[in-house]
Amino acid sequence: MRKANDITKWENVKGRIFLHLVNYERHKTELADKAYVPFLDLAILFYCNIRQAGLDGFYVKKKHLSIWEQDIKSVLQAATENTFHEDNVLVKSVKDVLIQDLQVEPYHVPMIAGPEEPLLITLSNKALSFGGAMLLNIPVLKKLADALNSSLYLLPSSIHEILAVCPDPVRDLSYLTDMVKEVNQFAVTPEEFLSDNVYYFDREKCEIGMAVPIQAFIDDSATGGCA
Repeated sequence: MRKANDITKWENVKGRIFLHLVNYERHKTELADKAYVPFLDLAILFYCNIRQAGLDGFYVKKKHLSIWEQDIKSVLQAATENTFHEDNVLVKSVKDVLIQDLQVEPYHVPMIAGPEEPLLITLSNKALSFGGAMLLNIPVLKKLADALNSSLYLLPSSIHEILAVCPDPVRDLSYLTDMVKEVNQFAVTPEEFLSDNVYYFDREKCEIGMAVPIQAFIDDSATGGCA
């Protein structure tokens, strides 16, 4: 009889694998033995969360693919479905996340509610942990872009969340990039750093890129498409 926590069996782990995004250059050395997919200046890792089975979680390595008799596309597909399950997706204004999810008192929230300030939307998971992978969630990005009637700039706040904002001629790409770099320098720990670059989601082409839209290489079968 097979034990449910036997991690050598694909059927026991495929529902527990999730996407984690990290900066490629900062993690290049430790990626040598891991299963990963390069994406722009980032790397998509696969984290197996089996702590609920009384074991420690682990990052999927190349050897695991052989043990499970799976290729990288199969693992990407499973991890994408688990990570982007509708019950796991968080899309809220930054202000609401601070007050409702992080329990910050409203008078401590450094937000200006004036109409001249851009609406910042947080994209993460419900746990607000390694939610930066929502950068890859094309269906949610498309739905948000359609709701706002605009393409989106995507700011890598940390490995835990992405901030979405509509393009604004007053706050151009240079302004946003400087803002991201400043936050990374003074408010983000080295372990939680994701990127100094700003990304762009083209609403019409359904493409993700760095500053200038380019075709995201993750195929629609993995992300769910833009329909």
